[in-house]
Amino acid sequence: MEQRTLMTRIRNGEDEAFAQLVNPLIEKGYRTSFSILKSKEQAEEVVQNALIEAYRNIMSGKDITYFNTWFYKLVTHRSIDAWRKNERLKESPLEIDVVTDKHGVIESVLKEEKENEIKKGISSLDNSDYQNVLILYYYQEQAIQEISDLLGLKNSTVKSHLRRARNALKKRLIENQFIGVNSQ
Repeated sequence: MEQRTLMTRIRNGEDEAFAQLVNPLIEKGYRTSFSILKSKEQAEEVVQNALIEAYRNIMSGKDITYFNTWFYKLVTHRSIDAWRKNERLKESPLEIDVVTDKHGVIESVLKEEKENEIKKGISSLDNSDYQNVLILYYYQEQAIQEISDLLGLKNSTVKSHLRRARNALKKRLIENQFIGVNSQ
């Protein structure tokens, strides 16, 4: 049955119409979320929250032309939001009981500082598509095709976003004097 008809039936109070609309999408939504979060529980929670958000949007009369695409983007964005929240909440205490290798400790501290600066740089990018592509490509180690499928973008668009995001991130890091002008 056509999705627009199902959404109209949902707005008219037919609960089974919502099940007909979303049941075919739940498994792929879960796989999408799990591929980003690497956690069964978090992926289930994201999909459940996305279903609630989808229902609310339908009931509020939001015009959703391509529900499948809209729903998968919703799951993807909520998964990325959850991943970012996890990254912010991660504690990375530097536990040093006995300092025997000062050089190793300094390298560890510098590496952690560099990673934190890069994460801040990504978060500060104005374009959320750039942020999403960088996170999926570098932190979630997704291939271009996987990112394309997750975000509903063409491969060429993903590659373009990735190139532009790298340049914007590099510019941001240079502005913050974290890397030198000659850094690659």
